[in-house]
Amino acid sequence: MKKYTLIIILIALIFIPSSCEKMPDEVVDDFKLGVNSDFLEYTLVVQFVDAGNPITPPENIELKVLNNENNGLLDSEGKEGFTVDNGIASFILNPTSKPNSPDDIKTYNIYATASGFLPVNFTVNFTKDQKDQNLTINMVNTTSPPEGVANNTKNISLSGGTLNNTSSVSVASAGNKITGADLKINSGTEFYDVDGNQISGGTLKVSLTHFDANGDASLNSFPGGFTPESVIGETGEEENIFFVTAGFASIDMNIAGTNVRKFSKPIEVTMEINPEGYNLETDSKIKVGDKIPVWSYEVESGQWIFEKEGTVVNNSGKLKVSFETDHLTWYNLDFYGRICYRSNSIVINAPGTDAYDYFYTELVYAYNDQPVSYYARKNMRLYNNAEINFYRCPLAYCKFKIYSGSSWYNKGELIAETAPFYPCDENTSIKLPASAFPEVISADVTFSCPDSNFEFKPSYYFYYKEKGSYWWRYGYMSNGKFQSYFMTPGKTYDFRTYFGGLVETEFTVSSGVNYININSDEICEFAL
Repeated sequence: MKKYTLIIILIALIFIPSSCEKMPDEVVDDFKLGVNSDFLEYTLVVQFVDAGNPITPPENIELKVLNNENNGLLDSEGKEGFTVDNGIASFILNPTSKPNSPDDIKTYNIYATASGFLPVNFTVNFTKDQKDQNLTINMVNTTSPPEGVANNTKNISLSGGTLNNTSSVSVASAGNKITGADLKINSGTEFYDVDGNQISGGTLKVSLTHFDANGDASLNSFPGGFTPESVIGETGEEENIFFVTAGFASIDMNIAGTNVRKFSKPIEVTMEINPEGYNLETDSKIKVGDKIPVWSYEVESGQWIFEKEGTVVNNSGKLKVSFETDHLTWYNLDFYGRICYRSNSIVINAPGTDAYDYFYTELVYAYNDQPVSYYARKNMRLYNNAEINFYRCPLAYCKFKIYSGSSWYNKGELIAETAPFYPCDENTSIKLPASAFPEVISADVTFSCPDSNFEFKPSYYFYYKEKGSYWWRYGYMSNGKFQSYFMTPGKTYDFRTYFGGLVETEFTVSSGVNYININSDEICEFAL
């Protein structure tokens, strides 16, 4: 691969508009007709992270888009199949499916699995003014979970598929784990699969993973996020709500490789509660006697359902909530409130400059600095007078924060934050200091073919980092141009992008504009 096959280059391909819906292979054919970056108007990059070891991504991730009608979401090559390369998945929105108005939202649920990791299901929203999307999704390795998360896996003997003796599985509160959890299965319990058939076998394998209700690594691994798309509430009707968690757990069981979903007798789940936890209903710390709603979460579908209320009790000096259930899923203790469809604007104030760059940002609850969802913690392109809006925003006091780092696990320094405000009802502004914009490094990239007059300037995302560093930053090239305030003249940087596979290079930057001309037979063969 040529040294300067920078990210970038490879990507700007074409879509020829048509009133007829196109299949993925027809889209790829259109790619080859010429070069026009309009096809890449709406892009999505998802970085999957091992929450306990963010440097190393999970391996062999498999993806499924659950509601991909009319092939609205395609991979970066315009194909229907989706792959993950080195923890990165790249998507484009089919132009036939792009939003038609400011109120039109195109929503997709993506389900990801990897051996040894808990599965995840997350929602992606495309809106008319949110075209360049980048998300970081945590995955939890049950054998080496992150801080605030612990797993206990236990094999329990059965007789003809029936439990002869009452058994329990526990996750203890110790070290960096503030709270624990317990699971009790009564003697005589029989086990059933998803279709209600009894499962026979001699060993029941139980895996209990419990999450504290505090700490970045634990909260950022909350299944589906704190502003879920589909919630069946206490009335049995679908509701638009947000969650404030008091603790959550994943419970998995299988017999001879068959997953257990139901029981002949209820099992008992007990979760310990942090006494510093926040009760949204009382606007105070959680105490004995408080009622906490219990919710189940079906990760395969992304569906939340209200199950019952649990009561906080004092058990041996610790606050705990216990409840019984006859089926398996994720279980969460969550207070809840209402959401608005779209927040008011957060206006970026960066006077005296027309510059921009990507900064790591978070919209957090004012009372505990917890991000309101995984969608509210990401890299954003910020510049003077930029207006930021959030969808499915909580009706609660929040703060917006801007950091010098690149991710939740590499936040860097806090650059700026707002005072507490009510995003659903009021606009607010935040000032980026001049120190956020030191010397700018710019690049102007032209891609050309050795044996023709064909050339283009691509529009696409990329990642970069100082050579030898662990932490990648997100960037975006528009018509062959990009700039960064996080590069230093004379230093060498690694660049990478994903377009049907990993593309990497390194480049030593200089002050001012770096003019880069790239010739590549490989890319020309694809584009022409």
